[in-house]
Amino acid sequence: MDWGEIVDYLKISADDHIDLGYLPHGTWIDRVPSAMVDRVPHIEKRDRGEFWVCEGKIWSEYRNAEWFGRPGRNPLALDRGGVGEEGRPVTSSKRLEDMDRDGVEYSVMFPPIISLQVSDVALQDTIIQAYNDWAADFAAEAPDRLASVALLSPDSALSATNELVRIAREGRIKQAGFLVNDVSTDMYLEDWDPFWATAEETGIIVSYHVGGSIQTDTMRAAQGSARDKGHRAPVFGLGLGNAGSVWLMPFTSLFSFGILERHPNLRFVLAESGTGWIPFVVQEMDFRYNRLFETRGDIPLKELPSDLFRRQVWATYQTDFVGLNLVDFFGKGHMMWASDYPHHDSTWPFSDEIVERETAHLDAASKRAILRDNAASLYALA
Repeated sequence: MDWGEIVDYLKISADDHIDLGYLPHGTWIDRVPSAMVDRVPHIEKRDRGEFWVCEGKIWSEYRNAEWFGRPGRNPLALDRGGVGEEGRPVTSSKRLEDMDRDGVEYSVMFPPIISLQVSDVALQDTIIQAYNDWAADFAAEAPDRLASVALLSPDSALSATNELVRIAREGRIKQAGFLVNDVSTDMYLEDWDPFWATAEETGIIVSYHVGGSIQTDTMRAAQGSARDKGHRAPVFGLGLGNAGSVWLMPFTSLFSFGILERHPNLRFVLAESGTGWIPFVVQEMDFRYNRLFETRGDIPLKELPSDLFRRQVWATYQTDFVGLNLVDFFGKGHMMWASDYPHHDSTWPFSDEIVERETAHLDAASKRAILRDNAASLYALA
């Protein structure tokens, strides 16, 4: 394909995915000590098909050929593009074909968005390390076009710090992160200070991404409980740009607990957060911060939240017309487009059509920055 005849430049997708349902059978069992083989995630045949199972618990369906042939299942982006098949997103040659089709040169691939969590810390560490090793190996099949984001444990500051050190030492992964539903207040307290210091020292980018556990005190959990009891349920939910409690507290705590200010070289990505809600929240943080000086005269934090945001935080979106009309408020250089391949929510394989419609009001330089240059700068791509 001659990309130059189609567009002036290729896009960088700053948030794509490797989903659990597509991972090869040996992702874990081929990478752990023999004593752990029976405990790590593996494929089991059940009455309704094949599933990823860990410690006796079903984590996800395995999307094999039988699954793709199942009538009445929910359609995926791959179906929309006419290429629904087992293992496609984790077969590098086919994934690159799908990127070419969508005008994408480089893809940042996040881990599965369901929590791969167990109560045993040693087992959890083994699962995370094995996944990160597989993800690094997969990206290495096309290092000029693919980058994997490492998975980190949200339950142990020591485990998360040690894994940062390990992946930094190996030098194959530039970014690591957590699922936003699993972020807790503990992560902003003293026990986690070594983690944030290590991220800054190693230069590993830290990210929060949509997904994770369903917390018991969230509206989503309450709605699910009501549905189970036969009550009225919401017809649809929000994924992108959900500025409810799922995103607000983890995001604002980076500022209010002083994480960003104490670590000025820490770089942070809000992935699949959407962008339209962020300028308002940053504005509100500035307002509250300035009011503190009026009432107290002095506070421990010395930098304005908006200055910290523009220095250290990036965010991705896939469709966000509101956010694209707030670029000046958002801060130049920190908004990044993504296709979300291969999720159902993805713009693939019609990204160019959607991008053109949503960015028609932007000047050429701003458009290119959002579609390519901001991510290229963050990830130090040639």
